Amino acid sequence: MIAHVAEAAEARGRVVLQLRTANPNPVAIEAAVRVAQAFQSGIETVFVEDLQVLDLASFPFAREVSLTGRRSRAISSSDIEQEFRLAFASLRRRIEALARAAEVPIRQRIVRDDPIAALATTCAECGPWNVVALAEPFGTLSSESLRHLLEAVADATGLVLVGPKARRTSGPVIAAVEDLDRLPSMLRAGERLVSVTGGPLVILLIADDEERLHWMEGQARLLLGERTDTRIVVPGSARGAAEAVAETLRRLEGGFVISQYGGLVVPANGDLRALAAALECPIFLVR
Repeated sequence: MIAHVAEAAEARGRVVLQLRTANPNPVAIEAAVRVAQAFQSGIETVFVEDLQVLDLASFPFAREVSLTGRRSRAISSSDIEQEFRLAFASLRRRIEALARAAEVPIRQRIVRDDPIAALATTCAECGPWNVVALAEPFGTLSSESLRHLLEAVADATGLVLVGPKARRTSGPVIAAVEDLDRLPSMLRAGERLVSVTGGPLVILLIADDEERLHWMEGQARLLLGERTDTRIVVPGSARGAAEAVAETLRRLEGGFVISQYGGLVVPANGDLRALAAALECPIFLVR
């Protein structure tokens, strides 16, 4: 799958930004706007009123407990609905201002649904070239959860995610290449993102075998030819360790990372704790 989102004039996709709480990560919102800006696309925010939360609030025994655990109060579905609406009203103005400054077309709406089902429906309406951006950090989200999302949302070419330590979208765009067949499409996506992040394009070659890594470097240099605007980084073999890859990404201090799902950066199995602990910029994850 190529790293792509449809331009606004194509009307065949856009950046779909999912909001679920009143306190989304500001870097996640900025990343969604930057991707839309880079691909000359539009952005659609979808504030999801989670049906499971509303159903839970309808039970007579449901109570809201403070973070300290010292206070609690009875809640109802109407209370939760009101909180959802107030939260979105505040976010709407903030996101509109960011989109307007970036000259990105924007549409905003509220839906009441399961979060993944809401994304699948939204993307299917205008697909197939959508990119989904999640406004909440992935934290300890598992790779299996990502697989479930990607399988359910068929009309999305990729995801834009941030970890809990995300703090910038400016700086180098790092294309984490594990499969050389993907390098041309990652280069094109990287060139787009560089135009809005203000940093150089970096090709980070990743493999768990030294011999393969050296072969990848030779092939990558042949493909790049005389280009002087792109740097190749060969950090040494990762030997299958997600922690080593995550630390390399942290040291490069990128403004954006482009990566594939199911490799050493974002494995198909296990958790994403190492990546979440190291990543300080958004990651554009492609299938």
